[in-house]
Amino acid sequence: MSQSTVLKSFAELGEFFEIDQVRPETTEKGVGATPVETNEPFVAPDLADLLAQLEAASATLATVARQDQETRALALRDLEQYDALVAAQSQAEDAHARARLVREQAEAFAQSAFADEARAAATRVANLATRAEDAAVRQAEERRRAVEAFASRLDLDRLLAERRRQEESERTRAAEAEQAQRLSEGITRARCAIDSGDLEEAKALLGPLTKDNPDNADVASLQDIIARRELSVKVDAAEEALRVARREYRRDPNAAVARLVDLDTERLPDPLARQVFGEWARACSRLCRDRGLVDPLRYAPDPARGAILARERDDAPYTVLSALGLDDRWRPGATAPERLVQRARPLR
Repeated sequence: MSQSTVLKSFAELGEFFEIDQVRPETTEKGVGATPVETNEPFVAPDLADLLAQLEAASATLATVARQDQETRALALRDLEQYDALVAAQSQAEDAHARARLVREQAEAFAQSAFADEARAAATRVANLATRAEDAAVRQAEERRRAVEAFASRLDLDRLLAERRRQEESERTRAAEAEQAQRLSEGITRARCAIDSGDLEEAKALLGPLTKDNPDNADVASLQDIIARRELSVKVDAAEEALRVARREYRRDPNAAVARLVDLDTERLPDPLARQVFGEWARACSRLCRDRGLVDPLRYAPDPARGAILARERDDAPYTVLSALGLDDRWRPGATAPERLVQRARPLR
């Protein structure tokens, strides 16, 4: 059966493990000279003994930590008693202030009262308030001395600092618990919104959660689910629009163009985005022929985004016929900047 050894300092810990402290070698030239080499062989401690020593040291550390916690709890109870004494002093001071106010009011009324009975009553109240004031002063002084005497036995600054630390720790734990609760409830509600198909509601719920918990795996997983479902919706809409636009191409190219322009092409798979762009450009070309527009051009800064530029006659400026995946500056009928006209290529 092993015995526990209580260590009271780091020096004793070193002696317990038979660890020699390193001291600078001294020579005739003073401190810092080259150490004298020895030929004594290094003897490694037995592993079992070393583990037993470490176990004993760990038990000592646990005992010291428990005793320190008990000491801290007792000290904080002393601080609670100090708080009670301070509160009692404050009550006496409040009673003194109240008694003084009543005395001053009664004395003022006694001087201005018209009836003798009123002056007499006010005088009695003033006398009573004076006695209460004197008693409150004595109690406040006694309690002040009690506070000072009790405080002299405490390390008050250290105790107050420890209480502030614990209060801050409690506030931190409470804030973390509240955040964890919001996270759990938000994730549950977002999952329900996703399951019901309300992706906008799910994104709105996940927005604050992402800001407060940027590395949370559950939030990231739900965002990934939303992104995949949104992309799936976009893909389905683009494929359906393509099918309809191809049917409308010959009989109503304007409807085909409008149907494709209404698509949200951002993040579409590249092959599908190129198909949309190609079918849109083909419908625009047919529309230019039907309207008799001159020298139509295709401006395409990206493979799946661009604008069709055309003019009514040879001497007219180029205007935007249609734009796909571009912002509102490219609205139909807007005059095309000359520098972009120069970068455009003939529409075929």
